[in-house]
Amino acid sequence: MATTIRILFVVLLVFSSSLWGQQKEKASKLGTPVFPKLRYVNLSEELKLEHDILSGLGATVDYARRDADAATVAGQAVLLAYVEQLAGTKATSMTSIRLLKEAARIAEEQQNQEALRAIELAAERIEGAATVVAGLREKLDLLAHTRGAGEFIAYVKIENKTGRTLDIYIDGNYMGYLYAGETSVYSSHNGTTNARVFDIMGNTVKEVFFLQPEQTFTWVITP
Repeated sequence: MATTIRILFVVLLVFSSSLWGQQKEKASKLGTPVFPKLRYVNLSEELKLEHDILSGLGATVDYARRDADAATVAGQAVLLAYVEQLAGTKATSMTSIRLLKEAARIAEEQQNQEALRAIELAAERIEGAATVVAGLREKLDLLAHTRGAGEFIAYVKIENKTGRTLDIYIDGNYMGYLYAGETSVYSSHNGTTNARVFDIMGNTVKEVFFLQPEQTFTWVITP
């Protein structure tokens, strides 16, 4: 059954990818945040800790997410899992499993096997994390079949019409920021390509494109 589902998923992904290959432009609306800015969250207070073990965790996670550093996010998930065990409870704002899932998101968008290894090691120390690893392995395996052949380069041109500065990510890698009203072109491999943007408040939108070799795809971001 699982094999059948995988085959159907690949067929649907290839079909949708072929449609992307026929398009040259798409407009997307900036959505609401999908993950909080942890530097503004007092997890120690939520967990009623007597010790300041989590000092700096929020800022570390925020910077690691901006740098698309899955290993660091996974490492902070391990620290939070230890504190959850110590406190005998979990915080409402953030849990170790959710942190690990965020690391997995970064690894998935990067199609990064080294990041997968870091997440696997972290998961060994986090209760209930096996499903996160299994899901990531399956997604990376499926995406590997839709990456274009060879070393051909393709391009994503992003037009920022949101009225605010955006952080740009192509295949999960941080490409820098783009001011309001500006346009810039970013290189990528051909085939399945992940593109995502964030603003300073964490508002975000992601799209998956299938790029032909040497193709330039225009992505317009609106508020």
